[in-house]
Amino acid sequence: MTLQQAIQANVRIEPGQKIRTFGGWCRHDRVLRNGCEIGRIQTRRGSDRIEVLTITGNVYTIGYDVEWLVEQGEDNYGAHPSAA
Repeated sequence: MTLQQAIQANVRIEPGQKIRTFGGWCRHDRVLRNGCEIGRIQTRRGSDRIEVLTITGNVYTIGYDVEWLVEQGEDNYGAHPSAA
């Protein structure tokens, strides 16, 4: 998803708190669409790797995928304006 597409879809990302864990640093950024949370981007940084997960509900995909979150919101979670 390009920045222009994100603006048109009314998507915003709020940075989360950085938390120190035994395995390294972890951060959960909230992904909002029209003010409703549609998912999170989890970034975990260990000593030798960086792991990024995109999460909505109890479903996740590996990597940073805001477009997938928007599709999940439209299909399942009612985040799309026409679903109201």
